[in-house]
Amino acid sequence: MFEAMIKISQKESNKAVMKRLYREFCQKYATPFLAVVVCLSAFNQHYALAFNLSHSLPHHLYFIKKDANKLGDLKQGDYVAFAWQGGFYPIGTQVIKEVAGLPGNHVTKTNRTFFIDGKEVGTAKEYSQEGMKLAINPFEGEIPQRFMWVKTGHKDSLDSRYELSGLIHSGQIIGKAVPIF
Repeated sequence: MFEAMIKISQKESNKAVMKRLYREFCQKYATPFLAVVVCLSAFNQHYALAFNLSHSLPHHLYFIKKDANKLGDLKQGDYVAFAWQGGFYPIGTQVIKEVAGLPGNHVTKTNRTFFIDGKEVGTAKEYSQEGMKLAINPFEGEIPQRFMWVKTGHKDSLDSRYELSGLIHSGQIIGKAVPIF
């Protein structure tokens, strides 16, 4: 046993071994690790992935380009990710909907059915699936600058047909959402 202790003292102590291993690890892996961190940070600043867990949209995974946060980058039929500001969901919840109307488009309604530039975009329900009374969006007229009308093809979607959502302000936009699958 005494011989083993002498061998250990002749060799590096545990502390010295750990320091040497740490130094070798850093020399070997620090640069690739930092490169990954920098790339992920850059990706996170400009892009994101979003999962759709509801049945309101036909796709389940979306690529979000955060740079496309101006209304000028969007057109009817595009998907947009935005921060929810109405009730029902927590404020700031990321939501994805289809762009149905942009500034200058004209919104009209007949009873509970909405039209944008004469094209039907959906009929508002009186009650949610949970039995909550849904107030219809009172807006009619030209969509003002910095606002848009959003929808989905699903009858139970909480979108611009309802007062809770209403028109979406450009300040709420996170980015353009592109379906992956």
